[in-house]
Parts: sequence; structure tokens; C-alpha cells
Amino acid sequence: MKVVFFSDAHLDKNDIQKIEFVEKFIDDVCHDADMVFVLGDLFEFYHGYDGYIFPWYKSVTDSLKNLVEKGKTVYFIEGNHEFHMGNFFQNYTGIQCVHSVAMDIEGKKTYIAHGYEISKFYLTKFLKTPFVGKVMDTLGPEITWSIATMARVFLSNKKKSYNNKAMDLFREYALKKFDEGYDVLILGHSHMFDAFEHQSGDITKQYFNTGDIIRYCSYVEYNSVSGFELKKYSP
Repeated sequence: MKVVFFSDAHLDKNDIQKIEFVEKFIDDVCHDADMVFVLGDLFEFYHGYDGYIFPWYKSVTDSLKNLVEKGKTVYFIEGNHEFHMGNFFQNYTGIQCVHSVAMDIEGKKTYIAHGYEISKFYLTKFLKTPFVGKVMDTLGPEITWSIATMARVFLSNKKKSYNNKAMDLFREYALKKFDEGYDVLILGHSHMFDAFEHQSGDITKQYFNTGDIIRYCSYVEYNSVSGFELKKYSP
């Protein structure tokens, strides 16, 4: 069994090279996986509209769709830059769009999420409310995209530097999830790839952060032989 986890590409309208890089990663690394998890912020901004895929995201969306058509299970965990992917996106791609996943992976109770809930950025919580979603629906994709483009200078920090305080905050959250009974926790959001083990009796529990697929080429992989590993992609 092989499972791939990656996140935080923050693809934008004019990021042709970055989009092609992610497509190559999907083709090279995910093609033989049984399950693929996109842990959010794949897009710099996305809100789902009926009958509509943002044109500049069509090719990478189709790359994920192709995985589903080949029999792979693909999950899209919404990050703080995705605002309800919508039924059309799910029906078009066959991808399961969720906010978090708790599942057993070959005997390991695993919790998977983007991780933005850890931070105390209250604006994100407001932007995720049903009210804002309805406003986006009313405005339509072109106007919403324009507003998001103007606002991203205030809302987005795609080049987060390594910060020990932030890293410790994520590790503390991992310990809480371990206390809830999880064996493995996998997050994104911080852009800081990380691997941390915690001994609980005779059980070794593991926390991973996928980091940044663009800046660090980092991702997490599980396979039945070696277990969970933090990896770097070399195209």
C-alpha cells in the first residue's frame, strides 16, 4: 500500500511553471499510489461554483481527476485559501473534499488536516463562514477572484521562514491528538516540513508536516514496508 500526502503549493493564475511542477509531481510520485491526500492550499484562492473550474487551474485539476479515473482514492482537505470546493468540483473530479480525515492506515489510527485551525487568525474563521460563502456565490468567479487577488497581500504568506515557536505550537497540537488516541498526525499549513516522534508506553507515535511542495519539494509518504516517511521530491 502506498499513500502520498502533499500541500501548500499556493498556485496562482500566472504560475505556469509551478503548475507544471505540481503536475509532474502527481505524475511521478502519485501515479502508483493507492491514496493521495492534498492537504490544502494547493490553490492561492479557490471557491467552488456550479459548472465552473477556474481556467488556470484546469490542468492540475485534471491531473488529480486522472488519478481517480485510474482507480486511486483522492482526498482534498481544504486549506485556509480554499473556501468550499463545492459539489461541482467533487462531481467533476471524483475527489472527496473534506475539512479533515480520521482513518486507520494499516493499523495506525491517523488524523489528517491542513492545520490552519491551530493559528489564532480570526479573519480566516470569518472568511470560512456560510455568510461569506453566500456572498462569494452572489459575486461570481470573476469578481471574487479580483477581490481575492487584491486581498492576498494581507492574507497570504507563502514564504514562511522556519520559526521554532510556530513549530513547537504544531508539535504541542500533535501531543494533544496523541492523547486523543491517534498514532499518526499529518498536517500542512506551516510550510515547515517536520517529523517528530513521541513514545507512549511501548507505542511510538508520529507527527509529520508536509511542508511546502514548491519551496522545499517536501511531502509525506506511507508504504507498507517502511511506514510513514518525510520525503523530498527530485524531478
